[in-house]
Amino acid sequence: MTSLDEIKALIAQKELFIFDLDGTLFNTLGDLAPAVNYAMTQFGLHTHSNDDVRTFIGNGSMNLIRRAVAANFISVASTRDMAKVAETLARENYSEEKIKEIHKVYSDFYWEHCIENTEPYKGVIELVQRIAASNRYGKCATSNGNRAVFNRDENHAGTRCAAMLTNKPVAPAQKILKKFGLENSFATYLCGDTTPERKPSPAGIFKILRQTGIAPEKAIMIGDDTPDVLAAKNAGIDCITLFEGFGKAENLLPQEPRYTAGHIKDFAEFI
Repeated sequence: MTSLDEIKALIAQKELFIFDLDGTLFNTLGDLAPAVNYAMTQFGLHTHSNDDVRTFIGNGSMNLIRRAVAANFISVASTRDMAKVAETLARENYSEEKIKEIHKVYSDFYWEHCIENTEPYKGVIELVQRIAASNRYGKCATSNGNRAVFNRDENHAGTRCAAMLTNKPVAPAQKILKKFGLENSFATYLCGDTTPERKPSPAGIFKILRQTGIAPEKAIMIGDDTPDVLAAKNAGIDCITLFEGFGKAENLLPQEPRYTAGHIKDFAEFI
């Protein structure tokens, strides 16, 4: 793990904090796993433990379902290899149309139940609200997730802004934010179906940078899984990689993350 002194020094240089959602701001596993397992049972497939579903998460909900289906035929660890997943699904006659059918059952169930067991990680609500309060009269005003509105008053230079970039669809993401009173706390946020391209593409980060007018060297991604690390690298911005979210060390370490921490609670006081 990166020392807290180094994390503190890094954060002091930043104005824009781009947060992932699942596994970073919120522990959503308690609602994701039942939705996955409901879909599995509806199609005669076996269910998975919460820890296995955690392994399936990453690169959007379609890949979540692809991995969950493939894990009926190959090891859970092997499902991180999407080429092997695709090969397995083809071999077992799970066409893309069939995967979409399973995904719809999953999505409908998840939408109905996505705030039943989801909880923010310790200190997250206070952190995001603190950033929102700090920029109330500063560079970034809050938005509805579509565009940010800015105050270019140079007297407020250095004001910190919060943004969110998630591969989760916008409907459940907004439902979660609303439940916890954060729907108006981000300068802007992009979701899996509103971002130009999903992580690990840098397109979402580039759009947020354009919306906020903040230079890349003043921005930082905070996330817990491989897509977050790669999106930040691809965009040329720094990233703090969290090892106590949904991502697993064996998948994160090969990406050679420069800055690492247990979770946000370990350094929230510095933001």
